[in-house]
Amino acid sequence: MDYKAEVHFHPVYELISSIHTYICKKGSKKIDLGMSWAAEVSGRLSPELLEALEETELDSDWKLFNLLIHLCPDKKSVSSVLDWLEGLPVGEMYETLGGYVSNFPVQMELYRSRMVFLLSEWNRQYFSSCNPGIMDKLQQHAEERREMLTGSPVAEFVNKTTNGFFFLPGGGLRRLVLIPQFHFQPINILYNFGDLTICHYAARIQVPEEEISPTMHRTLRSLGEKSRLRILKSLGGERKSFTEIARQAGLSKGIVHDHITSLRSAGLLNAYIEGENVIAYSLRMEGIQQMNEQLSEYLK
Repeated sequence: MDYKAEVHFHPVYELISSIHTYICKKGSKKIDLGMSWAAEVSGRLSPELLEALEETELDSDWKLFNLLIHLCPDKKSVSSVLDWLEGLPVGEMYETLGGYVSNFPVQMELYRSRMVFLLSEWNRQYFSSCNPGIMDKLQQHAEERREMLTGSPVAEFVNKTTNGFFFLPGGGLRRLVLIPQFHFQPINILYNFGDLTICHYAARIQVPEEEISPTMHRTLRSLGEKSRLRILKSLGGERKSFTEIARQAGLSKGIVHDHITSLRSAGLLNAYIEGENVIAYSLRMEGIQQMNEQLSEYLK
C-alpha cells in the first residue's frame, strides 16, 4: 500500500531543529552553518542552559519529544506549544503518545520539566532573535511544496523534496510528514513511529542570499575526490547496500561512510529507507543535472 505525504511547517519545528543542530556541534563542519555558528551561540547562553544542552542526547527521549511536539494541537506559536506542554497532565501525555510508542521515560513529570526548560530557554536566549527571514522562507517553501504535491506522484515528489530519499512502504509506512528545516542543512533528520515517519528535510534555502549557491558548491566539492567518482560510477542504475559499496570500493567502512555522507548531502545518491534505516543506495542523476543547470546559470 502506498503512503500519504504531507508538508507541515510551524516555527516550533525550526526551534527543535536548531537545538538538534547545536547538540550535534561536534560534527558542525558537515553542516552549512559551520563550526563558527556553534561557537558564537555558545557565548550567548547561560551556564544553566549550556549544562542542560550538554546533558541532552539525541536518544529515544529526544525522539519522543519530537513526536510530542508534532502531536501538539496548537502549534501556531512557540508560546502556545509551551503553554500546552506545561498544562498537559501526565496521564494525558501517556495517552497522547501511547498510540505511537510503548516505551516511556521513567519519570515523565521530570522529563517534561526538563524538555520545557530546554525549549523555553533556547527560545528566549537564541531562537527568538534569529533572522526572521528564515521563518519567512521556510513558510513560503512549505506552501510551494504543498502546491507541488497536489497531483504529483508521491514517491517522485518526496525524492525531489528530500534531495534523494525513497521511502519504502513495505515497513508499514502509511503517513509521511515532511518539515522543511534550515539549521541542519544539508542533512535530513528522520524519526519513525511505526506507520508514521517525520522527516525534517533540508529546504536548501539561503539566509542571507549568497552569490554562489551552497547546493552547487557542495556538489562540486563532493565530486572533487576520485574515490567518490568511482563509487558513483559503480552504482550505475542499480541499488547496492553500504556493505556492497564498501567491498567494491576496497576502502575501510569509515572512509566509505564519509564519502557516502558527502554524496548524499550533495543530492547525488538516492537513499532507500525502511523505518529509519537506509538499506540501499543508487546513483541520482537529477543531482548532476541540477548542478549543471546551476553552474551554467551562474557562469552566464
